[in-house]
Amino acid sequence: MEKRLIRVFLVDDYTPFRQLIRAELQSQNYLEVIGEAGDGLEAIQQAQALSPDLVLLDIGLPHLNGIEAARKIRRQSPSSKILFLTENRSADIAEAALGTGACGYVVKSDAATQLFPAVNAVLEGKRFVSPSLSLLRKQGHVVQFYADDSDLLDDLGALFSNELRAGDSVAVVMTRSHREGLLERLIAHGIDVDEVTTKGRLAVLDAVEALDAFMVADQPNRERFLLEFEKVIRTTKATALLNNAPLVAFGEMVAVLWEQKKYQAAVRLEQLWNELALTHSFYLCCAYPASAFQGQVERDHYAAICSEHTEVVSAF
Repeated sequence: MEKRLIRVFLVDDYTPFRQLIRAELQSQNYLEVIGEAGDGLEAIQQAQALSPDLVLLDIGLPHLNGIEAARKIRRQSPSSKILFLTENRSADIAEAALGTGACGYVVKSDAATQLFPAVNAVLEGKRFVSPSLSLLRKQGHVVQFYADDSDLLDDLGALFSNELRAGDSVAVVMTRSHREGLLERLIAHGIDVDEVTTKGRLAVLDAVEALDAFMVADQPNRERFLLEFEKVIRTTKATALLNNAPLVAFGEMVAVLWEQKKYQAAVRLEQLWNELALTHSFYLCCAYPASAFQGQVERDHYAAICSEHTEVVSAF
């Protein structure tokens, strides 16, 4: 049977490079370039109209950068797979790019040897990252102050789907409404939630119930916390280690404490997570709604929260 043509949409602001890549793509009889764009806004409009199978997307675009464009393309054309093709070698930028739900990241200087392996991997539903780019951190503690629940869940859904497809393990501790929203997004990204949970690659815990296990007199008890979450980390990470892949953890217990105005308890819990990371290698993310820092008292504690993290992503 004749192989179905893969419809490719090419986005780059440098016309000679677009022409070069177009010629390379069309040298393969299973690829068809159906459109081109030179800026982010045009890319969104055309992707919605064309619904391509694959979008090759640069990051440094006029009017709207490729990462923001990718987020919008994912929403408007969810069946389109996105492969970033860029000269940007920053690990932070690459992580943000893959966090949009994109399946691949190729550095332009690697394109001569890596473009078609990347295209084929992405089309097969796998993740591909240029070998020259050391992407995934083994450790780190990132905090995000977000403005909108839906945007947070969209970003987490895309990030965790990408990690699970790559063979990594994910542990999340979330509020009930966010848990339901996250699972809906994982399913929408094609993740078999039951399967990855049964295999131990996905652990989803309730934030309020988890707090009850180690809070004593409105403060986190160190011994109880370490006992409880060492088990979670060890169990979930066991599968990751078999695949030589990292563990990604996300927690909202601190946000629950913050909402209850237990500010010192939240800071102490952040410190306990950092202590756990000294003996267990994992990449940790947590999040607070930006609206929880509107008062003077909350703003006074903002610096204390930020000081416990290796990276701050702020909506302020």
